[in-house]
Order: sequence, then C-alpha cells, then structure tokens
Amino acid sequence: MESEKVGSPALERDEPGEVIRGIHDHDNHLVTVAVNEHPVKILGHKASGLEIKTAAIEQGVHMRVSFILEEDLSDGGHRVVEDHDEVRLHEQLSFTARENQHHTVTVSVNEQPVKLQGHKATGAEIKAAAIVQGVIIQPNFVLQEELPNGTSRIVGDADEVHLREHLRFTAIAPDDNS
Repeated sequence: MESEKVGSPALERDEPGEVIRGIHDHDNHLVTVAVNEHPVKILGHKASGLEIKTAAIEQGVHMRVSFILEEDLSDGGHRVVEDHDEVRLHEQLSFTARENQHHTVTVSVNEQPVKLQGHKATGAEIKAAAIVQGVIIQPNFVLQEELPNGTSRIVGDADEVHLREHLRFTAIAPDDNS
C-alpha cells in the first residue's frame, strides 16, 4: 500500500488494532487501507467503521453498508469494528467486510426507501445509509422522525432510534428555514 502526504506528518497507530471512540478529527493526510483486498483511500488519521465502509463502497468495493467490518489482525484473527467505533488509520491496515445476518428494516428518508440492518441505528447511521443508497442529502443535514400524530422530533447524530418498518424521516439542510 502507498501513502500520499497532503500537508501533514505521517500518521501511526498508538497500539496495533487499537479501536477508539471519539470526535472525528481529520486532516489532509491520505491513507490507503485495504477492504476485501481492494485499496481504499481515506482522508485523515481516524475513521469510523461506517466511514470506512462508505469509502470502500464509493471506491468500488462490492459490499453494502450493512456488512460487518472486521480488522484483519497480524496473528490471523479478526476484530469487529462497529459503525460508531473509530480506528486510527495507517498503511498496511486491512479489513474484511462480510454480510451481516441481522434482519433488514425499510424506513423512508425524504420519501425514499432506505434499508437498515439491525434493531437500532443512530441518526448519523441513518443518514449515512440513506446517502449510500442514493438519497440526496449530506451528513450535516438535520434528521427528523415524522411521528404518527403529525409532529416530528429531531434525531441527533448520536441519538439511537429503535428500528421498525415504515418509520419516516426527513433530512433538511441546516440552513433551510422552511
């Protein structure tokens, strides 16, 4: 794998296989990792599991955002990287993405169907899945759940939603005053 420097020092992991949780902190360093043996370029020195999967899909890796992402360890083992887990990126980092056997739920985002895996998802995960599945929104859009009584509630990026069929969401630009 090759590293491309775009204006910041080379990045390394503190510990092999270290998974951290925290705020996204990207810079101008482009790191090439492998997902299912395909090179995937990611900007920054940390990325969440969901960001790694999304980048892989956008760069032609045949997989879905619902796949389970596992870091390939040097001893031949694997470590599951959850969508919300952040990984310090470095060259020679390798992942395997495989089909998740959880149940699928179809919700709507801006009147478009979006398939989600599992029993719950965060606002950020719902928006990321919608983007990967072709809904024209951005990660910084405000997500609202449309409630049966005609009102809505804001779903923050870290807020968890218990998934069930036919949930309806709207995602609007943060500066949209409509």
